[in-house]
Order: sequence, then C-alpha cells, then structure tokens
Amino acid sequence: MNWGPEDWDRWLAERDRPGPTIPETVFAIERWLARLPSRRTKTVADLGCGLGTRLPLLASRFGEVIAVDYAPAGMARLRARYADLGIEFRRRDLRDLCPFYGRLDAAIAIDSIRGPRLSDFDRILQQIRRCLVEGGLLLATFPAAPKNTIARAMLLDDGEGTPAPGEFHEIELQYRLQRAGLRGAAIRRVPDHEGRESLVCRAVRRADN
Repeated sequence: MNWGPEDWDRWLAERDRPGPTIPETVFAIERWLARLPSRRTKTVADLGCGLGTRLPLLASRFGEVIAVDYAPAGMARLRARYADLGIEFRRRDLRDLCPFYGRLDAAIAIDSIRGPRLSDFDRILQQIRRCLVEGGLLLATFPAAPKNTIARAMLLDDGEGTPAPGEFHEIELQYRLQRAGLRGAAIRRVPDHEGRESLVCRAVRRADN
C-alpha cells in the first residue's frame, strides 16, 4: 500500500467518530504501559498516532509526549483537540525520524510500521532503534499471518523492489526486530475487533546494538 498524506487524511476522517469497541491490541499495549513505573522524567513517542486515542494516557504517564503522523489534516485536528496536554506534534514519514535520534525512552507504534516495500518496514525499525536511548522500549502491533504460514519474507530477497507482506509471522517478526538492533522481543497473538489476529510486540534497545 503506497498511500500519500491525503489518503491517510481521508482514512482518519472516516474513523474519527465514537466506535462500539476498542481493539484488544490497544488493551494489550495499555496493559504493558500500566505495568511501567511512572516515567514523569521520560519521553515517549506515538509513531503513527492516527486518531490520537492513546495520547491522554501517555501524557498522564510520561514527562514529554511526541505525536508523529503523516496526515496533515489529522495532525491539525489533534493539535486543537489536545492543546492543553503539552504534546509535541510532528508531521513526519516514519522512514526518516532523524529529529528524534537518541531522544526516546519509549516508542508506541500501533499498526503503523508498514510500507509498500519490505525495505520500508526494515528501515522504519532501524529508525526507531536509532531514536531509542539505551534500554529504550518499543511497544508495537502488526497484522498477524496465520500460525501455519511459513515465515516466507525472511527468506526473500530484501532488495528495494520486494513488496512488503500484509501480515507477519512471529518468527519473521522476531528475525527482523533483531536484525534492526532491537533485542529481547516478546511477541504474542491477540484477536482484534474484526475477528482477525494481531501480533503485539515488546522489544528493547540494548548496548550491544
């Protein structure tokens, strides 16, 4: 999927209304966040923040919150909606996160690490690793491939033209996280609100990478 900013703005506008359910993936991320000690001196980024539903929770637990997204109209709505929370809003392609190198104690990415090519996926993971401080935490979700799927993409050519798969297997995701320099990955499957499955992942930047 090779969407531009206007496509993402349309997608967000269609979904920026009260919904009947909250995906289990969001609950899983929030449970992980709730187990963290209070981090009022720490910095977190919501990468691909979308509708901004996590921003109030992040603002209540972290000293500095950065909201990053590619959709300009969506970011303008969030700036107005959460003007009193002291959040830093930045419009950015996740393939280039250089303003945040070495700044983040935690990064949240809910179904936002994606791109038309497999090299885009790998590049975003590498960019996130460069943003995290030593011991910094990535909490992310990814569409899950069926359990019996062979982890095919890790066997494919990683050239610029290799299309990114729409779903990932645990083995494949573990491999790509480690190759990007993110260690100790804990990955589990959870159902989403549409009857499919997602992979919820926790990984850390360590000194050896």
